[in-house]
Amino acid sequence: MIPRGPEVFLWIIGGSAGSFNPIRSFLHQMPYYREVAIILCLHRLRNPRVGMVEAIGALKGWEVSEPDDKTYIHGGHVYISPADYHLLVEATGYLSLSVEEPVHFSRPSIDVLLESVVRARWKKAAAALFSGANRDGAQGMYLMHQAGHFTAIQDPDDAEIRTMPEAALALFEPNVRFKAADFVKVCLQAITL
Repeated sequence: MIPRGPEVFLWIIGGSAGSFNPIRSFLHQMPYYREVAIILCLHRLRNPRVGMVEAIGALKGWEVSEPDDKTYIHGGHVYISPADYHLLVEATGYLSLSVEEPVHFSRPSIDVLLESVVRARWKKAAAALFSGANRDGAQGMYLMHQAGHFTAIQDPDDAEIRTMPEAALALFEPNVRFKAADFVKVCLQAITL
C-alpha cells in the first residue's frame, strides 16, 4: 500500500529563474520512492503557454500533477504548485490552495509553502532551494532548519542566478550546500537519515 498523509516523507524543492532545467534533470534521475512525495514550488508565469507537467515530462514511476484544493498527499507523487496560487501543506495530510497576496512578488511563494510545513508540524520533511532572482524561500528555509528538518541550498557559485541561495545563506548554514549535478545524492541522503 502506498503511504499517504502525514506518514509520507515530504521533499520540498523551491526555485525561480535558472532553476527549472536543473530541477527537471534531477526529477528524471531520481529513483522512485513510494514513501516520498516531492513538492515543487517554482516561480512561473500566471498564464503559461505550456503546462509545467508537460514541460517536465513523464517520469519513471512517479505520478506528476498540479494538485487541486484539498488533494490528499500520497507517496510516489510529484506535486507542482499551480500557477498563480500559493500551495500549502495541511496537518491533516492535504494540500490546499490560496489566492492570498503574492510574497516577494511571487504566487506561488516558496516561503508560504515551507512555512505551512512547519506550521503543520510535519514529522518527516526536507527542503532545498535552487537558483532565483529574489529572496523568496530564504525565510521559509530558515524556519525549516529551526524546526529540525534537513535543509539544502544550491551553492551560489553553481546557481545561474545567485540571489535566492545567497539570501538563505545570509540567514543560516544548511545541512548541505550542493551543486545541481549532485542533488540526487543529497535527496537520497535526507531520505535515509
